[in-house]
Amino acid sequence: MMKRLACAVAVLAMLSGAGRAWAVEQNPQLERAPVHPAERAGVSLAAALLNAVYFPARLVLTIVTAELGGFTGMMTGGDRQAAGAVWDATDGQGFITPAMLEGREPMRFGR
Repeated sequence: MMKRLACAVAVLAMLSGAGRAWAVEQNPQLERAPVHPAERAGVSLAAALLNAVYFPARLVLTIVTAELGGFTGMMTGGDRQAAGAVWDATDGQGFITPAMLEGREPMRFGR
């Protein structure tokens, strides 16, 4: 049930910004157009619902990566670059924001 809800929210979030993104490419002046409050509320709600799944998964992945990076550094004689290479694999934002769903801010996952 939760998986279906997360997929539905992700699809709605992608579709809500798809038409606007295409319109902005065709006419750059539309980029400055005000965003309708209902559209903004929908994107905000989508981000909140996505974070219900994304944040716990991201937290677990970050903890596992921190442990693996520390273990890698220890097993390579304290090589910080080796540990850093493992840690950099999950560098990025811990939350999904409405700006990411609207395409105004890039989503980073790793370097």
